Amino acid sequence: MNESGPLKGSHVLITRGKSQAASLVEKVESYGGDAVVVPLIDFILPDNVEQLNHYIRHIHEYDWLILTSQNGVDYFFRLLEEQAPVKLPRIAVIGSKTEEYLMSRGYSPDFVPLHFVAEAFVEEFNPMLKRGSRVLIAKGNLARTVIAEKIREAGAQCQEMIIYQTVLPEESEQQLLDLLSLERLNIVTFTSSSTVHHFMKIVKKHNLQANLDKLIFACIGPIALKTAESYGLSVAVCPEVYTAEAMIDCLVEYITRKHTK
Repeated sequence: MNESGPLKGSHVLITRGKSQAASLVEKVESYGGDAVVVPLIDFILPDNVEQLNHYIRHIHEYDWLILTSQNGVDYFFRLLEEQAPVKLPRIAVIGSKTEEYLMSRGYSPDFVPLHFVAEAFVEEFNPMLKRGSRVLIAKGNLARTVIAEKIREAGAQCQEMIIYQTVLPEESEQQLLDLLSLERLNIVTFTSSSTVHHFMKIVKKHNLQANLDKLIFACIGPIALKTAESYGLSVAVCPEVYTAEAMIDCLVEYITRKHTK
């Protein structure tokens, strides 16, 4: 840990899942902060695994596969590895981290948008589709439907495959309750709308709204930002590049400006 960095003395809540928290912890600590990990999000396979396996077995019948997140890549390949070898269609991804994770699996995406939100994705992606093109989207149960809707409007066929479910880890409620009640946090980071929803669910359940007044909130991108603001949270930090690393860099810039005023 950098003991003289701009985040020295700051206790930064990391709300993303345990499997993805390590790089964010390292980033916070590199700036001198104390990273406090309380996963407010976890992922599980849905109950309809046989239906998902059917999609996988027929994946070669599609023209495009869209993977919207690292979790989508992870759960898709978990299922794929259980099947006989099959030819994959062209692959489109959203986000540089999703691209990196796909490439770590040995596949290069055929399409990556310049901007990492659904609306920008379809603006760039749809011109490549032909009428009647078949598209399969592998996504989580809470992901928005805007991509599928816009693809269908363009005259293509689009099927959504709910490949993982988002849940709140049971043990995290008491951990967050203790931290907020004892005011042991300075900064809260949100890496998705789900982390915001789960955070506020706990806050409201235990009437801890007054304990949020002194906290600095940082969001990874505009969708999480919109969700946080819908709860009345005042978000200080939201980067132009929608990655966790960029969020921490932006947070440091904010803290530095605040201290030099």
